Amino acid sequence: MPRIKLEPLGISINVSANSGLWRSLKHAKVELAATCGGQGTCGTCALRVFEGGSSLSPMQTLEQITLKNTRKDLSLYRLTCQTSVVDEGVVFYLDNKADKKLVQIFSRLKNKLAPRNIYHPLSGELLIQEGNLITQEILENLLSDA
Repeated sequence: MPRIKLEPLGISINVSANSGLWRSLKHAKVELAATCGGQGTCGTCALRVFEGGSSLSPMQTLEQITLKNTRKDLSLYRLTCQTSVVDEGVVFYLDNKADKKLVQIFSRLKNKLAPRNIYHPLSGELLIQEGNLITQEILENLLSDA
């Protein structure tokens, strides 16, 4: 299963090579807007590719047209609803409002003591006990499939 990195969070998450990136991100609780419902026509789920663009599925005509209509530089962005990750080494830069909020939450939690037990939202696995240090690894585990 390929892993991608999300900056400026500095976290890595597993994504499914068999389904679209948008679904994998949504499953990992990284919610990106998709006004068109993932049909590739609105451009709201676009992410900037920071590194590893060659490890993504080829861009199809619909995605090219939508990006031309919604972004200044077509080569820097991909629509997550139209893209799959086929290999390692992809780094995306999160630059929309929801992601900025996630960055703020992670920066407030990282290297702080857990105020209570923290469990994985899907598996229920205890990730960190109350009073222990919240590390980068724990934050990444919160977004994983567990």
